[in-house]
Amino acid sequence: MNTFVNDNYTCLHTIPSALGFWLQTFKVWGLCRKRWFIIISFTKSLSTLWELPRPKTLSYWWGFGSLLGILIVIQVASGLILAFCYSSGFLAWPSVIEITREVYAGWLVRSIHGNTASFVFFVIFIHFFRGIIQSSFYLRLPWIRGFVLMLLTMAAAFLGYVLPWGQMSFWGATVIINLLRILPYGKMLVIWLWGGFYVSAATCRFFFALHYIIPFAVLAVILVHLFLLHFSGSTSFGGINYSDRLKIKFGLLFSIKDIVNIIFIWVGFLLILRMPDLFSDPVNFLPADLSSSPIHIQPEWYFLHFYAILRAIPNKVGGLVIFFLAIFIILLFSWIKSELSQSQFLYYDFLAWSFVFFNFLLIWLGRQPVEDPFIRLRQLITLFYFSFFFFLKSLDLFIFYSF
Repeated sequence: MNTFVNDNYTCLHTIPSALGFWLQTFKVWGLCRKRWFIIISFTKSLSTLWELPRPKTLSYWWGFGSLLGILIVIQVASGLILAFCYSSGFLAWPSVIEITREVYAGWLVRSIHGNTASFVFFVIFIHFFRGIIQSSFYLRLPWIRGFVLMLLTMAAAFLGYVLPWGQMSFWGATVIINLLRILPYGKMLVIWLWGGFYVSAATCRFFFALHYIIPFAVLAVILVHLFLLHFSGSTSFGGINYSDRLKIKFGLLFSIKDIVNIIFIWVGFLLILRMPDLFSDPVNFLPADLSSSPIHIQPEWYFLHFYAILRAIPNKVGGLVIFFLAIFIILLFSWIKSELSQSQFLYYDFLAWSFVFFNFLLIWLGRQPVEDPFIRLRQLITLFYFSFFFFLKSLDLFIFYSF
């Protein structure tokens, strides 16, 4: 009798255990199927990218876009690490000193973050000038998204330049934001940005919050930019539109070209180890001092061409208007009627290379003091800078009505 009862008791307890085992098995199987589906979908997306047709004439000049994406990811990752130790406000300067001297490898992460910002803009300029030379602006949507991406990157760079709370950072924020006073409701806007009547700890906290948020918006715009680029296709060398039969797969050839990015990244890393303060302003190694300003207040090198245009006009209102026009005229390059690439014409090649040369000349002029002959030279090169757009429109109308 006892044996029969024990057998029934064991059986009753075995049934739920067996049921639970099979339910758990089905659950694991469902998770495996879900993960397998994700792996298959990811593999198909990679296969689609691998099979993407691209013109044979694309050289490594088209690979700087992928290098730019890698550098921005490095920037975001190093910035997140620094954000764990950085303190905004009154403790901004001491926290930078502590990161550099006390935090393990803090000097290295800070050097990577600071110097990679210059590398990012160097690659942006190459990517942008390649687009100008090959007249890539006729791909309207990718060009507009690329312009938005450049604006967001410039905003993040300016905000990040203020955060170390050095002497040049402090007075750069003071001078640049103070220019907005000439706008309608400009005084109210300046007080709101400063968090008071002058640059203070509240300004540093506000800029740190914006500097933390904007890079994620940059990553989102990069994804949209890539989607529109693969939707519309890339330009080709010489502006020739190839049919799919004359194109090759993206896979092997162009992926090997993108591997060259690793070499550039390692060279940049070795450069950072050898000269960690290569792109740093010596004045910014002094803590912010409200009672004394630097003799020459100037931004980082990647803003110098716009800064030179700003100082080319002696009038404050006119200088700010020209400054914003110099930035947003890049967006107007996509405002063309013809769908034929202008890089096929020798006349346009001369214009494009002249525009590139004038930009580098403006970067050099941005470092020079406000005195003759640099004032006249800034005004002359600024006139050449804007004349490129009018020559571009005239060539566009000629192509549109002739072909």
